[in-house]
Amino acid sequence: MNESIQIHIYSDGGYFEKQDIGGWGSVIFKQEKELTRLSDWQKQTSSLEMELKAALNALQQFESLSRQEDKPNYQITLFTDSRILIEGLSQKIHLWRQNDWVHKSGNPVKYQTLWESLEAITKQYEVHWQWVKGHNGDLGNTIADQLAREAVMNRLNEIYH
Repeated sequence: MNESIQIHIYSDGGYFEKQDIGGWGSVIFKQEKELTRLSDWQKQTSSLEMELKAALNALQQFESLSRQEDKPNYQITLFTDSRILIEGLSQKIHLWRQNDWVHKSGNPVKYQTLWESLEAITKQYEVHWQWVKGHNGDLGNTIADQLAREAVMNRLNEIYH
């Protein structure tokens, strides 16, 4: 029997309201060894959209990297400090779908495509979601947060210099 390969993914997103710019960052570890880091920025966004994009992009990057291997037995845990992300995927997405992606309030659920894409890849790889307290010294979370901030700061430096 194949021994399972531990994959730990940390993702984080943030939004700077004054500048109307957000950033996301992710770091992927394979068997406790850092595999890769990713990050990007976006104008006119929200903290939630950045959290969704951080997780989705990390899982898509992992999918791309894992295609090179002969279908090993992965055990994937995605760590996030976003309870909304975990609740949305584990509890609310089923209700949203039943209600044609409309909240009880009558407002449409934001980022439907991102939610659906994240749900699909989560099921494909049987991703286990784990909440981690942000800004609490967890190395992976610290790296992901730093990557998200750096993506925004680098973009702002390009604009203002």
